[in-house]
Amino acid sequence: MNRRKLNQRNSFGLWERWVLQSAIAQIIGLTIVGIASAVVNRMGYIQGIFTFIGILEGTVLGFTQWLVLRRYIRHSTQWIFATIIGGLLAWFTGLTISVLMAFTFAGASGNYVNITFIKGLILLGMGIGGVLGFCQWLAIRTQIRYGVWWIFANAIAWSLGLLVAYFGAGAIEEKLGIQTALTTVATGGVMGVVIGSITGIALIWLLKPRLKKS
Repeated sequence: MNRRKLNQRNSFGLWERWVLQSAIAQIIGLTIVGIASAVVNRMGYIQGIFTFIGILEGTVLGFTQWLVLRRYIRHSTQWIFATIIGGLLAWFTGLTISVLMAFTFAGASGNYVNITFIKGLILLGMGIGGVLGFCQWLAIRTQIRYGVWWIFANAIAWSLGLLVAYFGAGAIEEKLGIQTALTTVATGGVMGVVIGSITGIALIWLLKPRLKKS
């Protein structure tokens, strides 16, 4: 299949599709996390559930992004597998950092907790995005020049996206209902738009030099 070339006319279209797919992925991902949380709260911890969530979220994100990328890179299915691995590693990275944050905040109170927690949340997002971006970079490193910048773009995007998820999750009620569903969709959508907007800009910047010479 011939790979499409980017120009000013169609690069914005690529960015729009990327943002849309990112929003869809985060809505589905946040729904998965919400369902898993409800199951754990009701039934207690289930062995392997975090592994399952990481694989499922990675699959959703990888597939939705692949729907866009398949027209622009070779061997694009590698992106899906890289994202699954990245999603799994990101989940365990996030859990590890979250535990360390819990120890840090133990016994603390007031504004110190709020400020430090926000900083910790940003670092958590950077860690998750960095791990995910690194795994995805491995899938494109031989095709795209300066692809290493993809790691940094993901770190920034996910640090901001996680802030959106945190504040949005605070408005989600524990009981299931229409309001909970709408809040989850809105939070996931905004989170996806934030992440997709930043990584989409980076994607276009990275793809253009290679594809213009194709």
